[in-house]
Amino acid sequence: MGQRYLYSLSDLVLEVDSAEPKTRDDLDRLLHELSWVRTWDSWDSNSKRRLYLWVTLNSPECKVPQNCREVLRADAFGGYKLGDEFYLTDGSSLFHLQPLHGEGHAHLAASFFTKPLLAQANFWCFGLMKLLRPLGIYSLHAAGLVAPDGSGVLIVGASGSGKSTITIGLIRAGWRYLADDAVLLRYGRQGVEALVCRRSFYIDAARSSEYADFFLGEETPDANGGRRRRVSIHDAYPEQYVSRCLPRVLIFPQITCSQQSTLKRVERIRALGILLAQSAPQLFDRSTMAGHLELLKNLLQQTETYELKAGNDLYHQPAKLIHLLREARGDGNCRELSSS
Repeated sequence: MGQRYLYSLSDLVLEVDSAEPKTRDDLDRLLHELSWVRTWDSWDSNSKRRLYLWVTLNSPECKVPQNCREVLRADAFGGYKLGDEFYLTDGSSLFHLQPLHGEGHAHLAASFFTKPLLAQANFWCFGLMKLLRPLGIYSLHAAGLVAPDGSGVLIVGASGSGKSTITIGLIRAGWRYLADDAVLLRYGRQGVEALVCRRSFYIDAARSSEYADFFLGEETPDANGGRRRRVSIHDAYPEQYVSRCLPRVLIFPQITCSQQSTLKRVERIRALGILLAQSAPQLFDRSTMAGHLELLKNLLQQTETYELKAGNDLYHQPAKLIHLLREARGDGNCRELSSS
């Protein structure tokens, strides 16, 4: 018999069974990083949506069937599909998932928990996101913030588009913080809402001196051959953390060589294309794609959408985005977004 641990994320419950008691602390730390919190909530509660994972260490049957087809290749791991089953492997550890049933088996190599936390989190994040899709919960590569007026703002873009610089600048200007790099989208009571996906974010280690007000972790390698340092917003600005928001503004940034930044409206059809491209398309599948597309369309119905050309001025003063939003909206449609 294994030991059962329960973790919650909003109204979701993840049950983890493990025959290895020594993994408990490692699993707690890893899932906490992914915003799943240990809970003692009853498994019999009908108000919770549930996922189930069985975890084993150094399992000899940790293999991808030969007749699978590859559907995902990212961050040093690959995904494979066989019928309704999904396999995710980094070459030594493997998730064998049955997303339509909300369950799976994690076969972890003995060395898995000696990897950098970023590598562990990326692997588990992809596995959990695959399980969440049939529940109507979809990932988005975006930073999430809440303006002082309560408006949720998602800054959507690929790595290197300026999300982190803008996010940190707005946190320093008093905005509340949901996420730096990834959010989960689902239907809430008031519309499409965004949930926290990770508790920490990572900065380029070479720019550590720019983040003196944060508590920085040790350097760790990233998937692109660089070095990153972990930042926990809870340590630096604990009172500004939020676990969810209702997006009212979408911003699609792009770094330019210009001295001055510009912000302009973007057509919804183009915005939809960007959202799809930043929604982990490697995890798309026929059974959940229609629901995912409908949710993104509803997200666009409830938000203002802008394209941001981020110049040198925004790099040095990220909070200038507040004034760009005011100008783009115009005096007749201006809601207070300032940090004052």
